[in-house]
Amino acid sequence: MHVVRLIFVAAFGACIGSFLNVVIWRLPRGLSIVFPGSHCPCCGRAIRWYDNVPIFSWLLLQGRCRFCGVGISPRYLCIESFTALLLVGLYAAYYVLPLRGGMGQFEDTWPIFLAHATLLCGLLACSAIDLESYHVPLEVCWLISLVGLAAATVRPDAKWMPEVSQPVAAACLGAAVGLAISNVLMHYGFLQPSFLDADPHPRDDEDEGNDVGEHPGRAYRVAMTAACGVRPRVEMLRELLFLAPAILAAAGAYWLVTHCAAAGRAWAALFALSEGRVGVHLNGLFAAVFGYLIGGLWIWGMRIFGTVLFGREAMGLGDAHLLAAAGAAAGWKVPTMAFFLAPIFGLLWALWLLARRGQRELPYGPWLSAGVAAALIFHDRIARLLDQFGEAMNGLF
Repeated sequence: MHVVRLIFVAAFGACIGSFLNVVIWRLPRGLSIVFPGSHCPCCGRAIRWYDNVPIFSWLLLQGRCRFCGVGISPRYLCIESFTALLLVGLYAAYYVLPLRGGMGQFEDTWPIFLAHATLLCGLLACSAIDLESYHVPLEVCWLISLVGLAAATVRPDAKWMPEVSQPVAAACLGAAVGLAISNVLMHYGFLQPSFLDADPHPRDDEDEGNDVGEHPGRAYRVAMTAACGVRPRVEMLRELLFLAPAILAAAGAYWLVTHCAAAGRAWAALFALSEGRVGVHLNGLFAAVFGYLIGGLWIWGMRIFGTVLFGREAMGLGDAHLLAAAGAAAGWKVPTMAFFLAPIFGLLWALWLLARRGQRELPYGPWLSAGVAAALIFHDRIARLLDQFGEAMNGLF
């Protein structure tokens, strides 16, 4: 049965990879990912169905358009093949080897697999776009988060996401309400986005021939920030004001259910509805919300701290959304592990740059994605190593 499923997962992954190619090409350019259908970007001719079979069509056409003969980037083949391998590896890690304990049978835990597969595919798309444009597409992060929240609510009894206590669940609800309030206030102009006067991405007319446009992404952002007279430390106050309603609402909700007897009983009664079945699904939902908040706070906290410390923008809000999405899909432990694993991958690449010379630096999004993937697959082994390290430290002291 595993062989049949692995074949299906590989074929499905290749098809998803074909769609990711569309997302990677069109999303940074502001184009619709639905209309028009697949076509050659050079001659504009629609691609026929038999020329749109993942992996095989590129190989049969020898990487060229059937109509105009212009070369098709090998990236299309790489994304389709890597996505297929990624999902096959995820299935094998969960159900064949298994590297993750408590997953159970595929028939029972397929929502989990779907959420984690969506996470890995979304991370691949975000990394490819980030490598090209130094920009993390928030739409992809939001989709991952929604799928993660839905899966955690539908399948809350699986031991794949750390549970949260009822007071922490109340704090999560308060934080979510606070973030909603902040977004409404920003929509109506009562709160202003940070770095409003600094264009985050080079424009097409600035990419050709001038010194500022020659530096992609973050370097361009720093140059524009300085040119516009933006003070990064002051801009962090805007972000703290944005976060203030969520922090205050989370603290207030936690205090309310722990110190007000009536509120605590009402909150517990909600979890006890339908003989506790409602509480089970609420636990799953709030575990995903808690993961979302913790994942985002790791990066956002480092962004605020680093910017205040060094006086220049540190980290990016796109990275915060990326790690928050990982938390929504996999719980708070995975983005926490990824936060500490990502610098290791980045350091290894830096050493490679030092040895080879001439290679460009990469944005941080791909390293966060690699950290999330490693934490997702090797979660149990990393957790055991951390437990052993904690025991050894306790023995020393």
